[in-house]
Amino acid sequence: MYENGIVELMAQLATADPLCCDRDGLAELVTKTQRVRSWLDAFDARIALRSRRLADEGACESPGSLLTGDGRRAAREAEAAAQRAAACEQMPGFHDALAAGDVSAGHVDAVARLSAGLDDTGRSELNNLEDALLESAKTKPVEDFARECRDLDRILSHDQGVTRLAQQKKQRRLKRWIDRATGMCHTHLQLDPESDAKVSSAISAVLAVERASAQDADTTWEQLQADALVGLITGARSLDQRVPEVSVLIDLHTLKSELHEHSVCETADGNPLPPDTIRRLGCDAEIVPIVLGGNAEVLDVGRQQRLATRAQRRALRAMYRTCAYPGCQVAFDACRIHHVHWWEHGGPTNLDKLLPLCSTHHHLVHEGGWTFTLHPDRTITVHRPDGTLFFEGSATDRTATRAPPREPAA
Repeated sequence: MYENGIVELMAQLATADPLCCDRDGLAELVTKTQRVRSWLDAFDARIALRSRRLADEGACESPGSLLTGDGRRAAREAEAAAQRAAACEQMPGFHDALAAGDVSAGHVDAVARLSAGLDDTGRSELNNLEDALLESAKTKPVEDFARECRDLDRILSHDQGVTRLAQQKKQRRLKRWIDRATGMCHTHLQLDPESDAKVSSAISAVLAVERASAQDADTTWEQLQADALVGLITGARSLDQRVPEVSVLIDLHTLKSELHEHSVCETADGNPLPPDTIRRLGCDAEIVPIVLGGNAEVLDVGRQQRLATRAQRRALRAMYRTCAYPGCQVAFDACRIHHVHWWEHGGPTNLDKLLPLCSTHHHLVHEGGWTFTLHPDRTITVHRPDGTLFFEGSATDRTATRAPPREPAA
């Protein structure tokens, strides 16, 4: 499998010195390393495939066990490679694209997760979609393609995701342990999307108070979240029996009838839910209609108020699952609402001038000299401090249209 110049690429990387490169030189090295890494992932898949066949004959250990080697590779990583191999065997086009560097291991992993949750009929239908899926994987970032696979899962499962949600609910668990090296105590809570939406809503409500009352400017968002959760579990808020406000996104056709090719049916942070679950939530929670530019709520407040209103945050959450910086996966609720026309420079607190940005990218704009321009159709242009164009395209991610950044944030 030493095709497509892989040996030459490895030789070039072996003699390259990143510390002597300019920005374009580093970008070229990244492209080459990604190409080599994809080829190695494809090679691992072939190893896993062959070892599985030998294991079936009693002549080899399991693929996951074999790929851990002498223990220098994590068992989880080796198991992922074995699952990737199964997907590549089922859809050979993905293996070829991985070996050629046209898709990444993350794209193949998304297909592997999709296939693993389907019955034989669903897998057969998935095989018929291989060409279309492969073309999509070649053009979309991993996160956006994985979301497309999750949406496809609901259609191919033929029960609109009900079985998958039931399986997820059976996997809920709580695990606690102490890191002996640091003395820090860890609590890992694994929840299905419906339960997580309720927990997330409760934490967000407390976070709004914690953020407003935080006295220490050095307190991070992660620390505030920890404080909010501890307060919910141990404080008076844990006894508050108010009905939670849960924001879910669903289009009218899906709500009234069934899933379709372009359905939006998910929690505010993008986790898919079956339509029947959202309909049931309507009986248990306060439903918040998300109105974009309608007359139900005032979304533009001009210079009367500096911070985004609750209605504006709801509207923005309907458009953004994450930070608006292209490719950033920080969740919306962890973001600050940024005035594209800075408030201190006379900018209004109007919806068409607001973007959610995580702390890192908010500082990138205010202290780093980067420039965001938001257009009426909510596309953006982003320029580096030296004035060169970094990104131009859609700023929203509810329809998964954003391209990945061409360089890491710094």
